[in-house]
Amino acid sequence: MATVKTEAGHLTTVGVKTREAVLGDYAQIAALGVRNGLDPKKREEWEHLWVNNPVFNRLPKWPIGWVAENDGEIVGYFGNIPVHYHFKGRDIVGASLYSTSLDAPFRGHAVLLIKRFLRWSHAVEYMVCTTANASSSKLIEATRAPHPPVGDWGNSVFWITNYDGFLAGAMEKTGLPKVLAYPASAALALWDKVTKPRSWMRQQCELQTCSGFDERFDVFWDELKRAYPERLLADRSRGALQWHFKYALEQKRVWILAFMDGPRIVAYAIFYRHDNRDINLKRVRLIDFQVLSGDTKLLVPMLAWALRRCQEEGIHMLEAYGFRPDKQSVIDGLAPYRRRLPSWFYFYKTWDKKLGEELKDPQVWDPSHYDGDSSL
Repeated sequence: MATVKTEAGHLTTVGVKTREAVLGDYAQIAALGVRNGLDPKKREEWEHLWVNNPVFNRLPKWPIGWVAENDGEIVGYFGNIPVHYHFKGRDIVGASLYSTSLDAPFRGHAVLLIKRFLRWSHAVEYMVCTTANASSSKLIEATRAPHPPVGDWGNSVFWITNYDGFLAGAMEKTGLPKVLAYPASAALALWDKVTKPRSWMRQQCELQTCSGFDERFDVFWDELKRAYPERLLADRSRGALQWHFKYALEQKRVWILAFMDGPRIVAYAIFYRHDNRDINLKRVRLIDFQVLSGDTKLLVPMLAWALRRCQEEGIHMLEAYGFRPDKQSVIDGLAPYRRRLPSWFYFYKTWDKKLGEELKDPQVWDPSHYDGDSSL
């Protein structure tokens, strides 16, 4: 496939060219997403990813991504959201890949979008992707982006919190009659009760629900950086959290739970509504858990609280995966179910040799669904 560079700086093959995306491309990018099985955001929410992004507003020349066009129609998109990390006392600006998609007849032209990103990537130290799928993961792997050395992002760990609803969705996915869900759910509930009793759910401690992010989260973020100076941590300042979860909070799709020491937050967990609309599955996911003392057992009463709320609200399942071993081992000891995901979701890449060597150390990692775009 011959590739040429036009006078306007576009990479092109016959009939297909790439260029930097602009906010005015929204309608075509959204239509592209629909054609490829994605659920695009409304325009205001989509533009918010950049125009209200505290990192983007410091970087006026940041590209929001690149598009591939065929005769003026957008047939591919490679989104690019700026993110901020803290590591060993310094700030790192990173690029989070977002909503990568190409129409089937043009997926062989993915190399053009990769080239556009790689030509620009010298502007950042770090790239992260946390929402790869079966097709986009191949595109990302072509950039030689490695997996993080901790966290299983190929398998999910979960609880069923509404057996009828969960199995009805499973029956729909497999094409079996939904009526079979009712006797199957009774049998499954009994099996869980016998093999994986949930007596631990009765654990109680002083937990506080938060309706948003206030100044206490800035204090917590400062303490977190001091507690774990050797870890790569996505920015969890109040401003970053407010930007990240703005629409999820407005739409009541996020639960924030804090463990307090007087007025001070010493641990928090964030749970996020992440339904699968194709099979009418109501799902909540643990997005993030941070604790100043390192006592990961504080996660147990937080999970118990979330499970009870899922049951009360008719949510079908609660899942939690991808965390560093000290956190994930607590989850694995309590959750009864596992499932293989359709692809590996988390990739990273750095162009700084020293940073690359440092990131080979599993101890510096604390991955979660707050990283990248998986909870945006």
